[in-house]
Amino acid sequence: MNRSVAETARILGVTAAQVKTWAYTFKENLSTRTNPAKGVSRAFTDSDIMALAYVSAKWEERPDLECIRAGLNCEEHFQQVFREHLYLHTPLLQEPPEGLDETWEHGFLLCGVGMQEFLELARNYRYVAENLLETALKRGEALNFSYPVLFAYRHTLELYLKIVGEIDEPTHSLAKCVQLVEKRHGKKIGSPVRGWILELDKVDPGGTAFRYAGEESDALMYTERWLDLVQFQFAMGKVFQMLDLAILNLGMRGKPAKKRK
Repeated sequence: MNRSVAETARILGVTAAQVKTWAYTFKENLSTRTNPAKGVSRAFTDSDIMALAYVSAKWEERPDLECIRAGLNCEEHFQQVFREHLYLHTPLLQEPPEGLDETWEHGFLLCGVGMQEFLELARNYRYVAENLLETALKRGEALNFSYPVLFAYRHTLELYLKIVGEIDEPTHSLAKCVQLVEKRHGKKIGSPVRGWILELDKVDPGGTAFRYAGEESDALMYTERWLDLVQFQFAMGKVFQMLDLAILNLGMRGKPAKKRK
């Protein structure tokens, strides 16, 4: 994002006059808009801010300008300390940067109209759920990942069922979603997929058991159950394979997604 002279001065803890002096002195290491034509406002990019933070750190009563330039030429201003200083003065939600294209892979655009592609959001949640589970298995840390994995899969499954059943009813019950899907399409979901879905509903009927501490499931209150994550991974693969096939057969791909509750 771009900053004005005043904003840059505030980040660096110096005067606006000092910022202008540095911008001219080290113009070869800064973007062109830091020294614009007359009548054009100055603008400082993230890289400019880090460069000037480096200058500020090296500035003395009688600064060695050539030494500072050498450091900038070696890109020492991209060190973590200067990046973190920039981040401390950066809002979470920013104006889209100039030159933004598909090569920018460290962020994404939040758009007020939301997801446009049908199933895109549900499949994004599925991608996250599958990667969480894969990471848990690779690291051998099933316990640390357990509830986030279960919540991610359960939420994804709820989204898929609401899409397949075109459900607008405000419910988080997987059992209710199964009923509405079956009513909508006039046939039952096949085994063992139906049984697996209802098992998840039994241990988390309200969609909160895996989200909050102390939200124990009545089904597990006085008993214990073992969850084999490798088998769970296999089972969920079959569940979403069936749901994807159902969506494909219903010709629902490409339709705009409705608001779900």
